[in-house]
Amino acid sequence: MNAPVAPAVKAPRHEFTWEELQDLRAKGFMAGVKRLALHDGDIVHMPDDGDLHISVAMRVGQLFMAELRGQPYFVGVQTTLRLSRKNAPMPDIYVLAGGPPKGEVPAEKILLVVEVADTSLKADLTESASRYARHGVGEFWVIDANARVIHVHRDPQDGTYLAPTLIAAADAIAPRALPTLWVCLDQIAPIG
Repeated sequence: MNAPVAPAVKAPRHEFTWEELQDLRAKGFMAGVKRLALHDGDIVHMPDDGDLHISVAMRVGQLFMAELRGQPYFVGVQTTLRLSRKNAPMPDIYVLAGGPPKGEVPAEKILLVVEVADTSLKADLTESASRYARHGVGEFWVIDANARVIHVHRDPQDGTYLAPTLIAAADAIAPRALPTLWVCLDQIAPIG
């Protein structure tokens, strides 16, 4: 006769903090892994970007840096943005009021976050949008490099954005907090 099998015990999920991630890296546990992000306490290995993604992200980043040079803003390109102890994503581009980030960045300092999607559109429109909305980021764009449109999310309410506005490649848009920073995909990032 077989003994009854005990039900599986689910171990509690550990939510990592930024400090724990840095400690693991310092101890060599993440050796060889270049790009890590922290999403709601989960350590996420960020894949390498493809040519299309790099081309669009770098062109938009270069435009922002050129247009905002000498002004009291900081443009981050493919680097970590610490939203909280358990959220440190790596957006493609972000613009902050003031200088470079030092620690966690309060939402009121984050003027714009941009993700470029060539293979990650669904995740950027759902998971990324949710993360930025929950942290009070006032404006979040997803540039769909394949369809040549910008999904513009603004004014989060109760931790969510309403449906995004779609901006075609031939049309120009400026972030609300930076009304002189016009972006037109056809002019700065011709694709294809």
